[in-house]
Amino acid sequence: MKEERAVYPINKYDSRHDILHIYLSNRCNEYNASADEEYPNVYVLKDDDTDEIVGFKILDFTKNVGKVAKIYPQYNFRV
Repeated sequence: MKEERAVYPINKYDSRHDILHIYLSNRCNEYNASADEEYPNVYVLKDDDTDEIVGFKILDFTKNVGKVAKIYPQYNFRV
């Protein structure tokens, strides 16, 4: 049986610039988060206090979605 991955409360795709923004909670404005480019064109937002991943920004999404899905299989990167 295939496990369904979560759909996140805030998932914004900018088709004009091919950027996907994912926030793992609808409380994203409450996070004191920093973004680090962990892989080329892949920014991971982490809570500054807990180092927990709270979101992603993926540039050139259509080119990078396969790579990102392999690196972070526990997250859903569907648009």
